Order: sequence, then C-alpha cells, then structure tokens
Amino acid sequence: MIIIHIDSSKGDIEELNQYIKKGKHVFILFYMEGCGPCNATRPEWKKLENVLGEKNNNVVIADVNQELFSKIIGLKSQPAGFPTIRYIKDNNEEDYEDSSIDKKDRSVDSFVEWIKTKVGQEGGKRRYKRTKRTRKPVKKGGKWSRKYKLSINCKKPKGFSQKQYCKYGRNKK
Repeated sequence: MIIIHIDSSKGDIEELNQYIKKGKHVFILFYMEGCGPCNATRPEWKKLENVLGEKNNNVVIADVNQELFSKIIGLKSQPAGFPTIRYIKDNNEEDYEDSSIDKKDRSVDSFVEWIKTKVGQEGGKRRYKRTKRTRKPVKKGGKWSRKYKLSINCKKPKGFSQKQYCKYGRNKK
C-alpha cells in the first residue's frame, strides 16, 4: 500500500498522477482547510495506514487539498462538497457516498470495507462460490405428490380432478 499526503504547500501531485496512469487502485480524500467535516474525517482516513498495512502495492491511499483538484488526471467531475472521497481505476471513478457498502459513516471500518470491495473485484476472485448445477430426472405420473394420490378416496372423490384421477389415473388392482 502506498500512502501519499499532498497539501497546497508541497504539491507532489505528479507521483499521484503516475499511479493513476499505471492503473493502480487509487483512493483519494479531497479536503478543505478549516472545514469541520473534513477535520473530522481526516484522522479516520489517516488510520488506514495502520489498519491496512503494506500487503498490497497496487493500492494507493491519498489525501489531497481541494486546491490541487484540477491538477489530478482522470477525474471527470468536480466535488459537490467536502470532504469528497473517490476511487479511481482505469478511467473509472466512484464516490464513497455512491458505493454499494451498507454502512457509510466515514469510519476506518467503513473505509476498509469499501477498499476491500473495490480491490477484491480484481484478479478473478469471486464473492460467491459457484455451485454445480445438475438436472434432476423428471418423474412421470402427473402433478400430484404420491402422498396426495394415496389420500384420495375413490369411493367419494371430491371435485372433477379427483373423479378423473380415480377413473383414469389410479392403477386398478
């Protein structure tokens, strides 16, 4: 995992752009200085360094000042508000708020779940185990169960269907 912190004073934006061009999984937190929700989200975002570890060098975690938004390649739309968290991979992007995870409370756990769903979709990994489909042999003899057929009293059949079954369907002894 690669961690990048970019604010307006040190603009190492080219390194981030290189990772986007290489097709890595890039997760970016766009924040604004002095923004209350941004100040609440940034410490949780920085905890990802300790939680995820260095298992996957194909994942890039970045937090970028909103002033540098226009210098990042591959972004299609401006953020509607701050903080904005985006995932970028191969000219596709997704906002954290539009993701398919259940809990979007901007905590470390929800960030980790979102990252795992995005990174886990690559490499042929399946979320669900495939089961082998077999075809059951078709039993002839009508639509009624054996138990129901045995319960029919042919001396006093109830309804047209039971009369027809007693007349034509039941094996006479």
